[in-house]
Amino acid sequence: MEDNQLVSVLISIYKESVPVVSRAIESVRQQTYRNIEIIVMLDYPEHEEMRTYLADLAKYEPRLQYYINEKNIGLLHSLNRGIGLCRGEFICRMDEDDYSEEERIEKQLLYGKAQRLDLVGSYTSLMDMEGKLTGEIRKYPSHHKYLCQYLKYMNAVPHPTWLVRKTVYEKLNAYRDIPCADDYDFLIRVCLGGYRIGVVPEPLLRYRINCRGMTQQNIASQKIVSPYLADQLRKNRIYTEEEIANYRTRHKHEEEKLVRYYTAGKKWKNGERTSFVEKCGVLFNGRTFEEIGQRLACKWIFCRDRRYDNY
Repeated sequence: MEDNQLVSVLISIYKESVPVVSRAIESVRQQTYRNIEIIVMLDYPEHEEMRTYLADLAKYEPRLQYYINEKNIGLLHSLNRGIGLCRGEFICRMDEDDYSEEERIEKQLLYGKAQRLDLVGSYTSLMDMEGKLTGEIRKYPSHHKYLCQYLKYMNAVPHPTWLVRKTVYEKLNAYRDIPCADDYDFLIRVCLGGYRIGVVPEPLLRYRINCRGMTQQNIASQKIVSPYLADQLRKNRIYTEEEIANYRTRHKHEEEKLVRYYTAGKKWKNGERTSFVEKCGVLFNGRTFEEIGQRLACKWIFCRDRRYDNY
């Protein structure tokens, strides 16, 4: 990673409020690393208040460029369109409701240069819907070797923390249309493509926990497809989008069962009446035990990564 290269900060906006988005963008404008452009994709063209805010901001912030999609095309396609509009050698991802620490880009560039990386993430500090820090920090392995091992079980680098060489996006044809797991799939393809990834071992992004979260359907879809995506690393082969779609079709019944389990689990957590059979489904379905094994494996990999720093 070279000094003083242009960094494109890519943000896609849907229906979020102007106050939340403005704080996210202000955290980018205040970065200690100054050679940036801010590429904003508005994926909800009917959001008149946001259109006005972006137009007004562009009048006094020359680094901002915003684009309005003709219709809602979804985050995946909005980001792929935005990647083509970025001019920087590096693309810094960020979500519309998160907040970057002021040294985020500078520290990620320095870490990437020192470790010879193509994609750099960071730890995240969690904040609630009001923007208050919860005190919880999510940590991940820092080194390429252990991150690739971690990816055999679950996602290892939070998507909103990514700083990626644009050439990596270009050579891998950016994100593939894999619902709820396109970022996980991209990281796996990065590893299989021979590119190096790493994580700065400090929280450089404040990640907002959305109390609404994903739908039970999306969670179930992610749980079904993620192990299959991880299998790409074990077999050292990138599956086609058609193969992935066919796999989901073959496991549609299992996905529907998971939706029922997760719906019951949400009811139980919220104190709603839940039958004994529903509780058993929540506690003893095959995915529950699989997730416990995954988390134990990832904890072991994380500990090995930390010991590696001491050698």
